[in-house]
Amino acid sequence: MKKKLQAPTAIVNQFANWCAPRRGETNPESQTNAVWSWLVQTQAWPGAAHKAAGTGEKKSPGWCFSRYGQSKTQLSDGTIVYIGGEHEDHYDPDFYIYNDVVVVRPDSSIEIYGYPTDVFPPTDFHSATQIGDDIIIIGGLRYPEDRCDTETRVYRLQLSDFSIHRVATQKQAPPWLYDHRAELDVGRSKIVCTGGQVTHHPSKTTVENLTVWEFDLVEKSWHSLAGKPFKRWLLVREDESLNELWQIEQVARASRLSRQDSFAEKYRAEFEARGHIVNADLFYSRFSPPIPHSVVERDPNSDEYRVHRVLIDGVVVRYVEDMHAITVTVEGALSLEKRKALKCHGLETFSGLEGVAYKIVQL
Repeated sequence: MKKKLQAPTAIVNQFANWCAPRRGETNPESQTNAVWSWLVQTQAWPGAAHKAAGTGEKKSPGWCFSRYGQSKTQLSDGTIVYIGGEHEDHYDPDFYIYNDVVVVRPDSSIEIYGYPTDVFPPTDFHSATQIGDDIIIIGGLRYPEDRCDTETRVYRLQLSDFSIHRVATQKQAPPWLYDHRAELDVGRSKIVCTGGQVTHHPSKTTVENLTVWEFDLVEKSWHSLAGKPFKRWLLVREDESLNELWQIEQVARASRLSRQDSFAEKYRAEFEARGHIVNADLFYSRFSPPIPHSVVERDPNSDEYRVHRVLIDGVVVRYVEDMHAITVTVEGALSLEKRKALKCHGLETFSGLEGVAYKIVQL
């Protein structure tokens, strides 16, 4: 049985003043306090923390150290530096993207620093790379109003005083990179960024980053390295609204089960009310193009979600489904004729599945 969270009296006495997040006013502002330090130690969610320490109505969002997209950098003396991160999704009252730095020393003491948003915007899914007495912060998802489609921003955290400074960069930066991997190439004084997501232009669509980006630490300049050849396009509804593939999956799955599923029946009725019958066979063959191919089995250790692969002429074709689009990536050189066949199959299949017209956005 999970032990109930208990808040010391000192935390209860200070909780009302520190239960909600706040931005810093100086660069940096020391925001170390007993309540937030307790929350770092317990990693309690706002609701649980309020039950344990709150004496009034819960405030939302609540300060929290259970975060996604937070970077963690361990220094040579054992000190751990955490930067930013988000709690919950945008629709939750406790959703919040942080722009703080939390320092946990080897003796378990905790320091917390805040910053004005014009000095350091709220950040999540960035990378943090230690370079001597600095940590270089690259990219990040951020709030929509804090994003710049054309440029990935770089910041420098000085470990001597924990101030943060924007790095002015040269040459063409990657277009809004986040959720990537960053590795230090010590011999060449470069940070190499791979994977993650970028904004594609001119469509302004978020797509998987397939380019290797290097940030030169001496020149403060960006360079892109050519990767393997690929072709990529999106399958989206013509009206560009969210698709209903998840609902269709529930109906298709239920058609193969002996028991009834109330959710599936609800969605089935909604589809039928507008004159559309879900074709379960079409759903389960949506990644089976009418050209010779084999299915690439999913890696059981992978955390990929709704990713499917087929092999055609030795080239991997990868499909990534989400509620906005199906992204098709041909990871190599495939003939124009077979790429056309893939596009036609995709349009016919997803238009048929949803009963609405689909279109292709070439990337």
